[in-house]
Amino acid sequence: MFKYGLYEVFKDQYVNLAGEELSNKYKPAIWLTGSALVKIQTSPSGTFPTAFGPALAEMTKVETCYPFGSLVPLWSCQIPYTMAKFFFFEKIVQVFYTHVFTEHKESYVKTTQLGVTFASGYLAGVVCTIVSHPVL
Repeated sequence: MFKYGLYEVFKDQYVNLAGEELSNKYKPAIWLTGSALVKIQTSPSGTFPTAFGPALAEMTKVETCYPFGSLVPLWSCQIPYTMAKFFFFEKIVQVFYTHVFTEHKESYVKTTQLGVTFASGYLAGVVCTIVSHPVL
């Protein structure tokens, strides 16, 4: 849940930094930049050391060819997945409010807005799964 709020914080910072004209012109780039900053990989509590030194020692003794054998496959799937998730979520919300629900967003009741959010998240999940896990 935190990563979605953090995404909104980064997105808001970049929109304010760019200004109204540039943020409207470069919305997709702002969405992608905000989403790239929130990708955090964690492991279940107690399964891996949390301090830097012990974690580094654990990574080097595991047979993963650290750092290249473990990071590249991880980043190759997770970074595109996270970026696609936030980008396509924003794009699908925009499409809903442009082509399906053509009035201003605030004119719809909260349940309709929630439905748009849910449908957009679901569809974005499908798209980002395809983006990050292509058929080989």
